[in-house]
Amino acid sequence: MRDQTLAVIGCGAIADFAYLPALAANPDWRAATWLVDQNAVRLAAVAERYGFPRDRLATRLDDLPTSVTLAINATPSHLHLETTLALLSRGADVIVEKPFAENAADARAMIAAAASAGRLLTVNQSRRASPANILVRALIGAGSLGEITRVTWHEGHKFDWPSQSGFNFRRPWNGRARGCALDIGVHVLDLICWWFGGKPELLSAQTDGQGGPEASLQAELALGHAVIDLRLSFLVKLGNRFIIEGTKGAVRGSTSDADVIEVRTGAGRWRPMRATGRSSPTLATTRLIANALAARAGTEPLMIDAASTVAPLDVIDRIYEEAASLLPDCYREFTDMDVAPATAQVPA
Repeated sequence: MRDQTLAVIGCGAIADFAYLPALAANPDWRAATWLVDQNAVRLAAVAERYGFPRDRLATRLDDLPTSVTLAINATPSHLHLETTLALLSRGADVIVEKPFAENAADARAMIAAAASAGRLLTVNQSRRASPANILVRALIGAGSLGEITRVTWHEGHKFDWPSQSGFNFRRPWNGRARGCALDIGVHVLDLICWWFGGKPELLSAQTDGQGGPEASLQAELALGHAVIDLRLSFLVKLGNRFIIEGTKGAVRGSTSDADVIEVRTGAGRWRPMRATGRSSPTLATTRLIANALAARAGTEPLMIDAASTVAPLDVIDRIYEEAASLLPDCYREFTDMDVAPATAQVPA
């Protein structure tokens, strides 16, 4: 870590969940890290909890030294563009938390700025680190499933992310408000683009946003000869599984199982297949940081080049441009029923 200075910008929930434990576990990284957060009380608390130097805390980005070589942008996503551009202009390489940007235009602006500054830019699309997802990609790439004909992905649960700012539902959206399609959908669509090496075409989409951030999404997409059935929810628990069907076989798995998938050849029986390697939020983040430092040193290529994460944002932009806003079922009875005259008597 000689000649390396790190920084975490934003010490909210995702920093607490992944970045701070990973950095604190490595004594060299911990000693070399600055923490930045506008909430001075929280800043002091997380520094104390994880053992970061108390003389490396800042409440403003401008208070960082110019010696920072690798910065982690863990701010809310609507601040990613502004914060990343500022970090790049200071000469830092940057890891950006997912979603990389609120939209594809912002993502491309950051990529262009990094190229102009000669800096590295990577994105924490963390599900690519899952051994199970790596195995699925290998099976597809090897042709084990044949030509893919259908992908079904249903993922939903009651929203419970312990956000410190509540930005998910009140940030200043540029255009249509964005909810589960950007939050969960960027994970799912990133995997689909990464697995298949292409960008799906949107066929139809329905959301329940009604002018605010949507809590539910149902979309149909196409990629090659495959039809993709995507359903997401912040309100209810869905199946939380995926299945990929092809002309030679199929693979299925849980959206939360990083170790085991099930495969089927033809119309045969499902059999479990265990992926190699280990995964946890801390381990995956440790690998991401180590890879960025190695790429900076020229000893490894970036695992996740920022440019590879733009296609999912293109698809999400299309969803928000074209999705129909449907009135949720829980309100429908009030629109269908006859309204009683104002003079009607209420029965005793």
